[in-house]
Amino acid sequence: MEPDRKALIGHTFTPCRCVLDEENVRDFRGVVGEHHRALATAGGARLDGYERRVIPPSYAPLIALSSLLRTIDWEKDFALDYSTGTSMFGEQEMVYLRPLYVGETLSIVGTVLDVVEKRGKRPFDLVSIAVSATDVAGAEAFRGSMGFVLFK
Repeated sequence: MEPDRKALIGHTFTPCRCVLDEENVRDFRGVVGEHHRALATAGGARLDGYERRVIPPSYAPLIALSSLLRTIDWEKDFALDYSTGTSMFGEQEMVYLRPLYVGETLSIVGTVLDVVEKRGKRPFDLVSIAVSATDVAGAEAFRGSMGFVLFK
């Protein structure tokens, strides 16, 4: 019997705490080659009008996805049996509400927005998840959505 994932619409996953630590940000910058002065030093960030060092904008989608994946139990939450089913990451969209800073802690949470059933060679569901990141003061830092394809 194929799982009915439409019942998951509105389900909110447990928030995931994410620290934007120095080592991970430095490693990421080295991989993507972002070397702007606001990313490199506190002095460079102040020269560009930031209160402290910022992280590369391309880092937020990575932390959003990795945080969300730590909170999802694919078998329990989506009735996805990896022996017979497959999942694929579809798309991601982010809106930044302010710069993200090295050393800050964010709470990232996802909520299932929609599940659309499709049929192709194999039946599958398109799952849309809203994601939001808030800082320790409760202010939203970014928000967006992610899409997953879950084959039945």
